[in-house]
Amino acid sequence: MKNIIRILKTVFSISPLRMAVYLLLCLPGALLPAVLLSLQRQVVDNAASLTQDFSLFHYMKPVLLLIGVYMVLKLSSLVSKQYMEFGYFRYVFMGLDAKIHKKSAQIPLEYYDCAQYYQIVQNAKQSSMFLVFTANLSVLLFVLVCNLLSVGGYLASINPLLIIFVVLVSVPVIIEKLWDAKYQAGLMQDLAQPLRRKNYAFSLLSSEGSKKELSHYGASHYIAGKYLEACSEVNLKECRQVWQVGRTGIIFAGVKSLLRFIAVFIMVWMLVTGRITIGGFSVLLASFTVLTNSFTQLFSHAGEILHTSVMSASFFTLMDFDIKDGTEDMEINSGIAHLEHVFYKYPGAKDYALKDISLSVKKGEKIAIAGENGAGKTTLEKLLSGFLLPSEGLMEMGGIPRCRLRENSIFRHISAVYQEFGHYKLTLAQNVYLADTIQEMDIGKICNALEQAGISVPGNPEEILLGREFGGTGLSGGQWQRLALARSYYRERPVLFLDEPTASIDPLEEMAIYERINELAGERTVIMATHRLGAVRSASKIIVMEDGKIVEMGNFEQLMKKQGRFYCMWNEQAQWYKEGLRKEYN
Repeated sequence: MKNIIRILKTVFSISPLRMAVYLLLCLPGALLPAVLLSLQRQVVDNAASLTQDFSLFHYMKPVLLLIGVYMVLKLSSLVSKQYMEFGYFRYVFMGLDAKIHKKSAQIPLEYYDCAQYYQIVQNAKQSSMFLVFTANLSVLLFVLVCNLLSVGGYLASINPLLIIFVVLVSVPVIIEKLWDAKYQAGLMQDLAQPLRRKNYAFSLLSSEGSKKELSHYGASHYIAGKYLEACSEVNLKECRQVWQVGRTGIIFAGVKSLLRFIAVFIMVWMLVTGRITIGGFSVLLASFTVLTNSFTQLFSHAGEILHTSVMSASFFTLMDFDIKDGTEDMEINSGIAHLEHVFYKYPGAKDYALKDISLSVKKGEKIAIAGENGAGKTTLEKLLSGFLLPSEGLMEMGGIPRCRLRENSIFRHISAVYQEFGHYKLTLAQNVYLADTIQEMDIGKICNALEQAGISVPGNPEEILLGREFGGTGLSGGQWQRLALARSYYRERPVLFLDEPTASIDPLEEMAIYERINELAGERTVIMATHRLGAVRSASKIIVMEDGKIVEMGNFEQLMKKQGRFYCMWNEQAQWYKEGLRKEYN
């Protein structure tokens, strides 16, 4: 119940005026059915006592009113449905999306490396529609309750004994719906496991990767057998349900028939004894359908509300996500970053990705972080870029503890190319402009950035659309990486981060890219993570990582003289390059 109230508050807060208009448009559906019954009673009573003492208008007046009220009821139903879909709830969808994007933008970026958080965002987006459904169903439920109260109140005004009539009509519907909801819930729970096995087996037989492997091993028939077993189990349980529902349905049909017979008997008795008129009798007949349909919809909507409110929980999981951000702004000084005994563990992970890291980064330094895949290079670079906060230890940026800094204030000083960069299906110019949208787009600067990244432009970059699905041009992996480099050229910031900047580029071409990077660097502070060591010779400091730890640190000459881990990595890669060149030219 608390979740339903919170949903209604959230939806109502997006546009209170639109919600109020929607409720007003729905009110005729709550009140006019009782008016229709009252007019129907007048029409029948007038027809039963037709004399020449009254004019034709006297008899036609309730008929005309009945037609008018009926038209108003149908018109209000049509208008409310159209307004709900196009005038309010689409607006609510956009408002909920805005809340999701606003919350996502506030959450520290380290959580984007966590699959669990990514799933929270995805679930929040999917569950936002259930907030809209819950709010709409609540409005419809409110209308139905008002409808039942108005119709029941009108019948009671004819004769208080008709309350018994209302009970006799409504009780069997209530009991049947409660039993059906309980049985359906038990059936869903009973079917959960076999349905899961059935869907999983089907996915194995239909997905490209597993289908090839199963066919190769000749195991498709085995998985198909598992699929058929699950299908048989589901079919058996569903057949039992059909039998159970049919048997119970017959029982309820008998009970409802008996109670309706009693209700009809009461109606006839009241008519014969003069307690109600012939018009009242016709109203009671019409009320059978009105009350039965209303109670059926009432319980149906109530069950749907309980379901959609549960499905909406993921939205509030994101909204309740704890946000930790600093209050101070970073300023660049002689010390870019300073770390003492820093440990880092990704949210939800068991093991530390970085262990006991101590180092300093000074303004203007060219730092290379080297190591094998999985050594912790990217994690250390993300830590130095402010992307992550240390789990333990001291970390200062610009002389201020990292925990006291606003995340966005750090990013204002940084240009970066990460290993996982975006493939934006926009124009070529827009792809570059994304790096610095605070300033007006500078086409000359964009063309220069593209040239620096080694991208030849056959025409106006504003007219070159990327992405074949939108009718544009497709790029190779290496071209997309050059485009990511172009963004870093366009974004002129004092600190440049590069994470495997040539991972998708031919090793024989990467030296040309590194030459351009060195030209770009100038007086900037550069921090580069790479497992390719061809570009680290010019670095003022090389940090060698292994298993999340710094195992060596120094410039190229110092590390080669030491003949430690870096020395071995260098010689291994040099041999690999020589063999590659020999195969290329032989």
